Amino acid sequence: MKNLRELNWNKVLGMLIVALMAACATENVGPVLGDKSTYTSPVLTNAATKDPMVFTVDKAADNYETFTWQRTSYGDVQLSTDYVVQIDTGSNFKHAKALGTSSADNLAVTVEQFNNSVLGLGIPGFTKAKVHLRLRSTVNSFAKDTLYSNAIERTITTYQVSECGDYCTVGIIGDATPGGWGTDTDMHLADPKKIDKHTWTVVIYLTAANAKFRASDDWTTNWGTNGTLNGPNIPIANAGYYKVTFNDQTGASEFKALAGTTFSPVSIIGDATAGGWNTDTDLTQDGSNPHIWTGTVSLTAGGVKFRANHDWTTNWGSTAFPSGSGVINGDNINAKGNTYFVWFNDVSGEYSFGATATSGNYAGVSLIGPGASDWNTDVNLTKNPNNSYLFSQIVTMNDGDTKFRKTGDWGINWGGSLFPSGIGLLNGPNIPAKAGKYFVTINSLTGEYYFLK
Repeated sequence: MKNLRELNWNKVLGMLIVALMAACATENVGPVLGDKSTYTSPVLTNAATKDPMVFTVDKAADNYETFTWQRTSYGDVQLSTDYVVQIDTGSNFKHAKALGTSSADNLAVTVEQFNNSVLGLGIPGFTKAKVHLRLRSTVNSFAKDTLYSNAIERTITTYQVSECGDYCTVGIIGDATPGGWGTDTDMHLADPKKIDKHTWTVVIYLTAANAKFRASDDWTTNWGTNGTLNGPNIPIANAGYYKVTFNDQTGASEFKALAGTTFSPVSIIGDATAGGWNTDTDLTQDGSNPHIWTGTVSLTAGGVKFRANHDWTTNWGSTAFPSGSGVINGDNINAKGNTYFVWFNDVSGEYSFGATATSGNYAGVSLIGPGASDWNTDVNLTKNPNNSYLFSQIVTMNDGDTKFRKTGDWGINWGGSLFPSGIGLLNGPNIPAKAGKYFVTINSLTGEYYFLK
């Protein structure tokens, strides 16, 4: 007979075997690799540098470069390996993004793919940028088996595909509009995210007369009654404020009459103001237009909203800053700390937070410099009849520097280092324009500018 100690030991051993078998049956076992010291990292075999290249949209489908590499070795074990070509603006790859993936030993990348990856790193369009690339290898995406290759550099100048839909600008014009038959009142896209690039809107005061829609500030493409191309004028039966909506593909339009209620007062409120969310900072009503409110306000970083009659019944908000179109019960406006001249229209909801030095209503704003003409010749923009701080014009630009200025006066000028859009600073740097035909617009209060192509 076996002794008791031997029986107990056999029992324990049996239990361990059963436990191990159960674990093996339920646990996914990854590849078993050797000592990490035996691994060999992948090696990018492309040249460490390459001549700078200017990307253009007409070359988007061309092959920019085929990246090739020596595969990773995991010792004596042959494994399926996943490779990711990473790209970043910094050599430490702290914010690396994937340029592309492959399980082979090469990856072909088009001009469009490379351009979009660089834009995705936050580099603006039409900007020369140096980027860093490396290869990351993993086995079944196991982080513990990740290896990186040597890094290489590439210098390219990005391009930007048009931000516009069929048209960069659509306006309403006619003797019913503030600009008469001579000046369009530009509409803006109804979708703030610009996913829908065909539906336009504006809040405007119309008289009992006629109007039409037209594209690109030109009569070549215009819409009349029932959205008919070159159709008859659209009659406006009654004078008043309207929210006008128009679709440039279908021709469908809507003229929705608005009450145009007069408030007293309209204020700004929020944790960005000195009074916080409990005390209003009243704005001043314009002497010639009871729906325009202005004021100089010092803000800290935080949220603000506009509201009427010191009450939350009627309030306006949005996510855009320093300018936008507020909607009833909209989001808090995320303001940045500074002292601003604030302008607000309680019918359209439009607002702007700008420099006190640019709070004047200028008769004209223009482009100047070799990017537009030369440093002695102004290219005049057209003042929006519905908003005295907005100026725009379709302009054929050259490669070269440009700035905005109060027409004929260097005492007020705006510049910025970014193209095709940015926030111009008073006496800022020259804007590095690129050749092309653009719809150019600037908000003279905030300095925001856009070159839409």
